[in-house]
Amino acid sequence: MKPGQLISILSLGGLLGLGQAQARDSDFRQPVTIDAGRQLVELADNKVTFIDKVVVKQGSIDVRANELVVIRNEQGLQSMTAKGSPATYEQILNNGKPVHAEAREIHYDMRARTITLIRDAKLKQNDNIVTGYRIRYFIDKEQMEAESQGGKDRVTTIFLPDQVQEFDKQDNN
Repeated sequence: MKPGQLISILSLGGLLGLGQAQARDSDFRQPVTIDAGRQLVELADNKVTFIDKVVVKQGSIDVRANELVVIRNEQGLQSMTAKGSPATYEQILNNGKPVHAEAREIHYDMRARTITLIRDAKLKQNDNIVTGYRIRYFIDKEQMEAESQGGKDRVTTIFLPDQVQEFDKQDNN
């Protein structure tokens, strides 16, 4: 870790006061539908680029971007990178509550099962917000890592007062 770099690794559920909230596993087993104004297929590179008001749907997942690059191989989809000003990611969790994420770049690695928000990253659940340069969510581990850009900015977390009280109740038990 570089000096001055702030890294916070917390359980997403604990951080945002979600209790047993989890990303819907069923979403990741649904087909992916991509709608865009244009697409460019590069067969030799196994790459497809979608441009112009891109909308990606997979179950309750909804991604909006200016550009989306999809990489695939014989095993299927490998990764998707959405770029925008900002690109957005929304999903309904198992508890029925929505999560909203946005950044200049959103990278979804299917093999590693991670979602990474890069540059002006923001994650919001209810009215709780985490911001930083990079936010990475590990789907299988249900963990989130937020970091600054080596001292140039900070990771900021905003909790609602009633959720801070919930943490206090958990500590007293």
